Order: sequence, then structure tokens, then C-alpha cells
Amino acid sequence: MSDSSELILQSLDRVSELVDDPSALVYEQLFTRYPEFKQLFRFEPNGEMARQNMFQVTVVALMEHLEGKHASVTMVTSERANHSHIGVDNASFDRYYEVVRDTFAQILGDEWMPETQDAWNQAISSLINATQESAIVGS
Repeated sequence: MSDSSELILQSLDRVSELVDDPSALVYEQLFTRYPEFKQLFRFEPNGEMARQNMFQVTVVALMEHLEGKHASVTMVTSERANHSHIGVDNASFDRYYEVVRDTFAQILGDEWMPETQDAWNQAISSLINATQESAIVGS
């Protein structure tokens, strides 16, 4: 496992020690920053199940991408297409990863180190670039 992967995994583990359901805080932050996203969850009474699932898929895809598993790129590329059908453009789709990172940084406070920020930034950038390239190739 790379140093970046290890830092991200450590941050995930620590967040899970501090917060029972980090997805709730992630979505609170998402809806605060981008209130227009809340309407995307209108088909589920409280949206909790969909939000927890999307959060889990996001974290798993990011970690699998860092491990070099191509299936993560395929899955995220597919999710890009699914989200585009409900009006979520690529830039909006990508913001979710940033909100996850920023929410984790907020949860960890002083424990969030510049190296952790860099690891998350690199991982997010790498996954976004890979999935956008895959979407272009697949078109």
C-alpha cells in the first residue's frame, strides 16, 4: 500500500472511531454548500439509505482506485452517466469527493495533517481524471 493510501486509510479509520455515521455529516455539508443537491433525494422519504450507500460507494471506489483496481474506474464512470441522467454534470459530481475530504478534515480537526490533505487531493484528482478519461474513451 502506498503512503498516500495509508494516510487515507488512517483518516477513514479515525473518522469511523469518532463518528458513528460520517455520511450524515458529509451530506449536511453537501447540502449546506450546494442546496440544489437536496432535491436529488426527493424519491426517498428521508434519503438516508441512498446517502449512506453513495457515501460507501464513494469511499470504496477511492480506496480501490488507489489499489489499482480498474473496476473502480468503471463503476465511477457508470455513476457519472447515471448522475448525468438526473441533471448532475461532471463538475457537480466531482464536488462530492471534495465535500467528503473537507468533512473528514473538519471531523479530525488538528489530527488532519497537510500530508493527509495532499493524499486526499491526489487520490481525488487521480480518480476524477481516470473516470473522465474513461468516459471520453467510452463515448
